[in-house]
Amino acid sequence: PSVQLVWPEAVERIAAFLRTSGVEGRLEELLAGAGPPAGQKLRADAFEGDGATVVALVPDDRAVDTRKLAVAAGCPEVRPAPATAFPFEGARVIMEQSVVSADAVWLEAGSPRHVFALSSAQIARLTRAETADLLREN
Repeated sequence: PSVQLVWPEAVERIAAFLRTSGVEGRLEELLAGAGPPAGQKLRADAFEGDGATVVALVPDDRAVDTRKLAVAAGCPEVRPAPATAFPFEGARVIMEQSVVSADAVWLEAGSPRHVFALSSAQIARLTRAETADLLREN
């Protein structure tokens, strides 16, 4: 008998999107207690500015400078908003410029235990992301 892997519903939505978009990527379930795979992990932070949702894609270990994000988005200010799921439909996506050349970046895929990897160029294309300096100085 064949074994059919079944992803949780939120993860399967992302898997289906990746299949239909024709990109080569990896979708993984992390083992309990395991760290993230090697490579750059991105975090998607959602904000609201001028009535629109703006998603900032930044390295997981860095903070978003909301002033820089507001300037990049052309808004007077941005405020934290509820998270939106990849591929962030209906949101304006702005990717931190320092990750643009990364061969593989990891994003959460529908749950904290699931991640997927694509090149930053693929993520930018799929989300129509713009790039800007978004990081708060340490």
